Amino acid sequence: MKKNYFILSLMLLIAPFYTQAQVVNGNFENVKPNFLPSNWGMNFTQEIAIDAQTGETVSDQIQYTWCFPSMVYASTEAKDGQYAMEVSNAFNWTTNKLIVGSATIFNDPEQDSPGWNPGVPVNPGTSVILLGFDYKFLPAGDDIAEAKLEVFDAEGNELGRASLDISGMHNIYEYVYTPVSITHSGTPAFMNISFNMAKEGSTPTFGTRLIVDNVRVNFSTLITNENQQHTAKVWPTIADTELNIIPTGFSESVSYKIINSEGKVIKQATVNQSPEYTYSINVSDLSSGMYFLNIQDQTNNSTKKFIKK
Repeated sequence: MKKNYFILSLMLLIAPFYTQAQVVNGNFENVKPNFLPSNWGMNFTQEIAIDAQTGETVSDQIQYTWCFPSMVYASTEAKDGQYAMEVSNAFNWTTNKLIVGSATIFNDPEQDSPGWNPGVPVNPGTSVILLGFDYKFLPAGDDIAEAKLEVFDAEGNELGRASLDISGMHNIYEYVYTPVSITHSGTPAFMNISFNMAKEGSTPTFGTRLIVDNVRVNFSTLITNENQQHTAKVWPTIADTELNIIPTGFSESVSYKIINSEGKVIKQATVNQSPEYTYSINVSDLSSGMYFLNIQDQTNNSTKKFIKK
């Protein structure tokens, strides 16, 4: 699987950096007493029948991955904070069929499932330009999961979408993002985000787990979502020829990426060095404008903003 997708359509220029659009409970810290993450769930109802002879209720025997009678629930394996969201499959022993897990965002925090779901509102002037998140994926087979973001206008017409395939073993958190591909002009009014444990045409397996944290829809949230105990020192913030970094709190192997305002990686390097060593990047060849510097090791991820003169 490709880690990141950075090619943006020129049509994304119609969605510039205004106020950041908020993903409802995108960090999954709001957890209900039944251990379901608020504003996230799936439409699944276990059918219950009544035996005409005995009057007793009869239902299929369904096995879930954990003890919770759900395929979407809060996980303590968080990237940041206390909680993340876990999605898994279930198995119906009565029918001998696997039930594919999926998680969808919805706007009513009192519900446990989306029901009829127009999506969550996008406030006027906010930007929805990408789908990004931290994740772990622990497949029990050759599973391919899929993450999807859809943007709609007030009449329910789709304006654009983004999707990411998730496959392979990833037992350490990785951050991925992909841009929204705009298909129609219009004003975004709603967005829908979903994580499905089986991309169409793939074969799901019981026991496969997907853990998601820090769901984002633009770059702005990357700037504020940092571990303050593991944040690099970067200067100058307005650079002419050189950018200097001390990766305090990071491991000896550190990955550096410079990303432009369109989301494209234009410089990158992985350096083995002391965490207190100053690393310098030549930025003299960059065009004037705003850039993002992403600094990452196996467990830490920090993104800084700087301006090239």
